[in-house]
Amino acid sequence: MAKIKIHFVPVGNAPLLKKSKFLMSTTDKFTSATSFVRKLLKIDTDVPLFLYIHSFEPSGDQSMGDLMDCFGVRGELVVHYSLMEAWG
Repeated sequence: MAKIKIHFVPVGNAPLLKKSKFLMSTTDKFTSATSFVRKLLKIDTDVPLFLYIHSFEPSGDQSMGDLMDCFGVRGELVVHYSLMEAWG
């Protein structure tokens, strides 16, 4: 199973992660990235969390591999996260 490097970057008031780069499967859906960040930040599902790639919020059913193919930069997919709406 192929893996891609995901780089999580905080936006606005979002807390920093101790480690910001992780490997995810190309077949994982974008919703798995959201769940993963929630787990890392230890926030419940009732707390708003926004994840963005190039200032837009991808659909939850898009695969991480497809997002990497379209928006990957220098071998990694940069995903910005915020606790409040940051873009659009």
